[in-house]
Amino acid sequence: MKFYTQPGIPNPDVVHMFAEETGCTGLLEIIPMNVGKGDNRTAEFYKKNPLGEVPALDMENGVPLSESVAIAYYLNEKMGGSSIVGLTPEERAETEMWLRRVQDKILMPIGLAFQSGPLFNFFKDRRPGYIHKEIVEPNRIAGKAGLTWLNDQLADGRKFLCGDRFSLADIRFYVLYAFYSKMDKSQAEDPSLKHLAAYLQRIRARPSATAIIPKKSKL
Repeated sequence: MKFYTQPGIPNPDVVHMFAEETGCTGLLEIIPMNVGKGDNRTAEFYKKNPLGEVPALDMENGVPLSESVAIAYYLNEKMGGSSIVGLTPEERAETEMWLRRVQDKILMPIGLAFQSGPLFNFFKDRRPGYIHKEIVEPNRIAGKAGLTWLNDQLADGRKFLCGDRFSLADIRFYVLYAFYSKMDKSQAEDPSLKHLAAYLQRIRARPSATAIIPKKSKL
């Protein structure tokens, strides 16, 4: 299946890390895209995703699919399921619960602060009406509150969001938060959030996290 992606940016890397964790990389035929040059803003690509965003996947029935979590769910079904999404109704519900929590409480506000802050010039014409400098600080504050809440949740000794089970919720949170906190100095990791820091380090140590680090070009 053709997978339109730019490795090294958050949403595509959610799928790349999921594929590494579940061993389904062989299902994907990588079609490289260059977001900076606008490969995702052509008339042809808008047929794949009317939002003009990567990643996108041509499903086996020929219908294009976008949104990283939706693509991960689809791949999970095609490979017969995995613990990363959940092997029981209870596990799948728990994964979905944590996906929604980290998205609403943390990833959405810090993403808005990043896009309307350091990347204002990049996004202002790509998302007209959506990017506003005045929303940066309120969303930074909201994101910080969400991170503090998550740090408190992790104080119970759990390894990952769903206890000992590593899940798609961990992948999505880790990939997006690692990117935003690295690229936006105003939202850099706070070492005082010790439980969160230890949790992130556990994920960084996973082979799938290492696998998605962009390879340096040979001189």
